Amino acid sequence: MLARIGIAAAAMGTIISSLVFYGWWNPAYLPIPILSIALNYWIARQIAYATGPRSRGLMIAGIVANLLVLCYFKYADFLLAIVDGHTPTPPNVPLALSFTTFVQIAFLAYVYQRRHYVDFIPYALFVAFFPHLIAGPIVRWGSFGRQLGEGARYKLDWENVALGLTIFTFGLAKKVMVADMLAPHVGILFGAAAHGEPVTALASWGGAVAFILQIYFDFSGYSDMAVGLGLLFNFRLPINFAAPLRATNMFDLWRRWHVTLSRLARDLIYVPLSRGDTGTLRRSANLFLTMIVIGIWHGAGWTFIAWGAFNGVLLLINQAWRSAWGQGGKTAGGRLAAWALTFTGFTIGGVFFRAPDMETAWHLLNAMAGFGQAPAAASLTPVLSQWMIGHGFLSEAFVRSWFGTSWSVYATIATIVALAIALLVPDTMELTNYREGEPQSNWRRTVKFLAWRPSLPSLAVTAIIFVAAATLIGRVNEFIYYQF
Repeated sequence: MLARIGIAAAAMGTIISSLVFYGWWNPAYLPIPILSIALNYWIARQIAYATGPRSRGLMIAGIVANLLVLCYFKYADFLLAIVDGHTPTPPNVPLALSFTTFVQIAFLAYVYQRRHYVDFIPYALFVAFFPHLIAGPIVRWGSFGRQLGEGARYKLDWENVALGLTIFTFGLAKKVMVADMLAPHVGILFGAAAHGEPVTALASWGGAVAFILQIYFDFSGYSDMAVGLGLLFNFRLPINFAAPLRATNMFDLWRRWHVTLSRLARDLIYVPLSRGDTGTLRRSANLFLTMIVIGIWHGAGWTFIAWGAFNGVLLLINQAWRSAWGQGGKTAGGRLAAWALTFTGFTIGGVFFRAPDMETAWHLLNAMAGFGQAPAAASLTPVLSQWMIGHGFLSEAFVRSWFGTSWSVYATIATIVALAIALLVPDTMELTNYREGEPQSNWRRTVKFLAWRPSLPSLAVTAIIFVAAATLIGRVNEFIYYQF
C-alpha cells in the first residue's frame, strides 16, 4: 500500500514539474495540454467500455477533435489564404501541439484495438513527461505504458544515471558543437536566396548539404538529450535516429530518420489504408499520401507539402527500382553509388523544407542545376577566405565565382567536417549500445574499441565533452524542431 502511494506521489510530482516546464515557455498556453489530457482520457475510457459501432464512433470522434484543435492553431490561416489569396502569416502554435496530438491519437487507436483500461495518473505522465514533450521522440503506450507500472522504475539507479548523463552530453554536443556551427552559414545562404540575390552552384549545394546536416545534428541531438533525461527517471524512451545519413536507399533512410514518426505514420495512415489490398498501384498511392501527410504535419505551407511529395516520389522510384532490378548495392562501388543517390535526393528535398517559400526553393534548385551565377561584387568578409587570398592560396576571382557572398571557404570546410562525423563517427546509440526494449535492429553495431562503459575514463571523456559543449550554449539560439 505504501509502495503504491509512493509511486503515485512520484508520478504526480513528475507530472506537475513537466507542466511547469511546459508553462515556462508561455503560461497562457498551459491550459491546452491540461484540457487535452483530461478530455482524451475521458474519451479513451468511453471507448474502452463501449462496444461495437459506438466504440469505433467514439474513437473517430476523438481523433477528429484532436485534429480540429491542431488545424485551428496550425493550419487555419494557411487554409484561409488558399481561399481568399492573402499571404498567410506564420502560425502561433502552442508548444509541442503536433507531438502531443499524434501521441494521443495513437493512444485512442490503441485503446480501441485492445479495449485497454488505463488509470489517469499513468496516462497523464505518459503524455506530459517533459523529456519527450517538446520535440519527441513520439512515445507509444504499448512500450512506455508498461514501464510506468514497474515499481523499480521509481527507485534511484546509478547505472541509468551514468548512462543517461552520457547520452545527454553526446546529444548536447551534437546540438551546440555541430548543428550550431552550421546554422549561421545555412541562414546566410537561404537568406540571400530569399532576397533574390544571385547564388552560385557551389554555394547552393553547400547550403543544401549543410542544412541536412544541421537538422540531423539538431534534431538527433535533442532526441539523444530526451533519451538521456528519460534514463535519469529510469524510463527508456525510443530511439529516434539511427545514423540515417548512411542509408543506401530511401526506404532505409526513412526507417532511420525520425523513427518514431515514420512508425506512427505507417501504423496510423499507411497500414489502415492498405489493409486488404494487395494491388501495387493502390499501395503506391497510399505510400505517397502518407508522405504528403508527414509533410503537412511539419508545417502549414506549400514548401512542406512539396517536401513530403518529393520524398514520396523518391520512395516510389526506389520501390520501382527494387521491383525491376532488386535491392542492388551488393558491391562496394554499388553501395557507394546507392548512398550518393540517396543522400543527393534527400538533400534536394531538404531545400523545400528549409526555404521560406516556393520562390526561394526554386531559386536555389535552379542554382543547384547549374544555372546559378556569382554576384557582381563579392565582399569576401569571411576571415578564412581573406586569409587564403592574402597568402596566395586562392585568387579573389576564384572565390567570387565559386562561393560568392552567400557562402565561404570556412562554410565548406565546416560542412565537410560535419558530413565526415555523420558518416564515419559512431552515433550515440552505437557508442552506448542503448536499447529501447525492442530487439536489436540490423543497423546497430557494437563499437567494441569505443563502447561506453561506466568507468573513470568514460567519466573523464564525458565530462570534457560536457564542459566544451556547455561553454558554447547560447552562441546560436536556433532549435529547429521547436516550431513543430
